[in-house]
Amino acid sequence: MSTLIASPTPSLEQRLAGYWCELLGVDSVAPKDHFFEMGGNSLLATNLANLIEDELGVRPEMGELVGTLEEAVCACDALLKALHASS
Repeated sequence: MSTLIASPTPSLEQRLAGYWCELLGVDSVAPKDHFFEMGGNSLLATNLANLIEDELGVRPEMGELVGTLEEAVCACDALLKALHASS
C-alpha cells in the first residue's frame, strides 16, 4: 500500500518565497534555492523565523528554514496542518 503525500499549497510557497526575497534582497527564488547560498545568514534566518511566526502562527525549527525554499515550505505546511488538526 502506498501513501500519497499532498504537496504544499502554492500560496504557501509564494508567501515564503516573498519573505525570502524581502529578507535576502533578491527579485525571485526557486524551490531548490538554498537560503545560505542566496546570501542568508543566522540573523536573517532569525528574522525569517520571526516573520513566519508573526504571519502564519507557526515557528519551524531554525534548521528547517535554512535549507532550500522547498524544505522550508514543507516544514511550515506540516506545522500548519498539525495546528489545524489540533483546533
